[in-house]
Amino acid sequence: MDALIAPAASFFLIFILFNLVVALFVVSKRKLKSQNLFTTSSESKDLERAALQTPPGPTPVPVLGNLHQLAKYEENPYAGFTELSKSYGSVFKLQMGAYPCIIVSELDDIMEVLIKKGQHFDGRPNFMRWNAYFDGDRQLSLALCDWSDIQKTRRNVVRPHLMLKHDAHKNELFSCLESEMHYLIDEIDRTKGKGVMAKLPISYCAMNVFLTYMCSTRFDYSDSDFTNLTKCFDLIFEDINNGHPTDFLPWLSPFYASYRNKINDLASTIRKFILEKIIRDRADNFDGNNINDLVDSLLANHLNQDGKLNLDWQIILFALEDLLGGSSAISNVVMRILALICQNPGTQEKLQKEIDDVLGSNRFPTAEDRSKMTYSEAVIMEALRHTSSPIVPHVANEDTSIKNFFVEKGSVVLINNYEINMSSSLWDNPKEFIPERFIVKGQIKKPVHFMPFSTGKRSCIGSRIFMNVAFFTIVSLLQRFNISLPEGAKIKIPQGRIALEGDGFPVIFTQRT
Repeated sequence: MDALIAPAASFFLIFILFNLVVALFVVSKRKLKSQNLFTTSSESKDLERAALQTPPGPTPVPVLGNLHQLAKYEENPYAGFTELSKSYGSVFKLQMGAYPCIIVSELDDIMEVLIKKGQHFDGRPNFMRWNAYFDGDRQLSLALCDWSDIQKTRRNVVRPHLMLKHDAHKNELFSCLESEMHYLIDEIDRTKGKGVMAKLPISYCAMNVFLTYMCSTRFDYSDSDFTNLTKCFDLIFEDINNGHPTDFLPWLSPFYASYRNKINDLASTIRKFILEKIIRDRADNFDGNNINDLVDSLLANHLNQDGKLNLDWQIILFALEDLLGGSSAISNVVMRILALICQNPGTQEKLQKEIDDVLGSNRFPTAEDRSKMTYSEAVIMEALRHTSSPIVPHVANEDTSIKNFFVEKGSVVLINNYEINMSSSLWDNPKEFIPERFIVKGQIKKPVHFMPFSTGKRSCIGSRIFMNVAFFTIVSLLQRFNISLPEGAKIKIPQGRIALEGDGFPVIFTQRT
């Protein structure tokens, strides 16, 4: 019996040992496989990074980087980018003071940044003055903040009022425009055919259109607080358009204390007006069951039905401030259009013929008229192309690439919109003012390379309001007046930015007969 048990026990022990060895082998194999997979994934990233090239570019000098190479392009740095691209290609690197920058000049590469990899490039530079505009925190801004959940919420709240997808919003905007245009026309009538700095009354008109549409309130052109508000917005708009040495050389900030104080004063004046004359009274009398305008939508989102905070008070205040500031773009672009009309013979006559054919001499345009007035629309688009306003810089929020070039996290990406708008490979006779280039078979045709408001997730959310207000203003003025410049007047219309200096230039409005 013992003889039978001994072999059986031995066999059992061998069986257990065999299974243990097999189990250990399987476990070790799996572990090795997972290690190999991990190594392969890591190596894959390294190989992918190694396959990318470093963007070409000129050798930087200490402290300044490559800023000195743009010194002769002070009026329009983007023209300097175009010149440098002839040596370094459509994607190249510049060290602009404290910031590593990637310049992108060709359409395919721009679309990679704005559309294909938009989630990689949705940050903004942390310029000191951008923070100063918004009480020390640019994240309170709609346009200058980094992408975030708060930003998505803000855009979702304001989008219905700005995108004008519903007829009710579009008709409300045109009603505001028609009402306010009477005040502007009366103001211009008082000039009696003399040269007038028209940017001022046009800016009052644009601001009141925005205030009426978004806040259900307006102010008289003789109200000094209102005119001062409009002036403050315009000065900040001009400052944003021009750039500043402390953007890329922040260590210069102590030498610009007075400038910093001026920006703070302008921002404080705007904030006080909006809080005291718009928001506070509306908040005290808010009726959540009666949402009539943008202010109501912002206040409704401030507290949800459970009383939990959604958008805080500061975010509401600054969102409204940011959007009202867009009126400054209207007055500056309308003035540019008036200048281009005067400087290009035949344009005014074509505009007025279309206006007379569609509207006659007295009727204001409606939302439906805009699609019929292709030449008027094309004039605005061609003016925007000539302006070539810069797209707000983007920042890479992770290590990524453009084309076959490595882009390090934190790099500032500058889109050379000037090159896109002035390239002879994309436009016939790009330096000439030819509105007809946007009209194909009697219809407006917007090329994919025409991006005055950028494109993608960080595109300008107010672009549709801008186009409608600009259209209504230009058409209404040309319907009633012939426009000219004073004899011998020399006007300076800068390229590469929207803002005109100061109060602009004099324009003569003569009643049409």
